Amino acid sequence: RLPDRASHQRGWRKGDVLMEELIAYRQNLLTSLEEVVAELRQAAAAIPAADWHTPPAPNQLTPHQVLAHLRAIESQAIAVRLRRILDETEPTLPLFDDDGWMAAHYDPNEPVQPILDDYASLRQQELSWLQELPSAAWNRTARHPWWGVRALQWWVEQCLLVARQHLEQLAPAGKP
Repeated sequence: RLPDRASHQRGWRKGDVLMEELIAYRQNLLTSLEEVVAELRQAAAAIPAADWHTPPAPNQLTPHQVLAHLRAIESQAIAVRLRRILDETEPTLPLFDDDGWMAAHYDPNEPVQPILDDYASLRQQELSWLQELPSAAWNRTARHPWWGVRALQWWVEQCLLVARQHLEQLAPAGKP
C-alpha cells in the first residue's frame, strides 16, 4: 500500500530539512576555513619577534616552524588533494612526507609575513573551488594509503582540523 499524501509530504519535508542542515553545516565549515586565517594572523601578531625561533618547550617546534609546517601541508598535501578529488574520478592520493619536506625545504630565515600570506592565498584558492560546489560534489571520493576511501567533505574537515591544530601550537608562544 502506498503512503497517504500527507505522510509522503512529511517525508519530503524531513528530507528537505536534513538537506538544509547539511548545506548549513558545509557553509559553516567554509566560513570556519576562512576565519581560521584571521585567527592565525592574530596568533602570529601576538608572538614577540624574539620568540619566533624559540620552542615553547623542549622537543617542540618553534612558532616559525609551526607556521612553515602548516603552509607546507596546505600547499603540498591539502590543496593538491582537494584539487585532485575535484578533477579526477576516485583518485589515489599519495602520502605526504611532511618531515622530509621540512628537512629539505624549511628556511628559518624566511620572514613570517610571506608564510602567512602564502597560506592565506592557498586557503582563498581552496575556498573558491569549494564555495559553489553542487551538493553531490561533496561526496566525491579519493583513496589514500593510510586513511582509505574518504569523501571530499571529510578532506575539507581535515583541512580545518589541521589548521586548528597548528593554531593551538602557536597560541602558547603568544601568551605572556
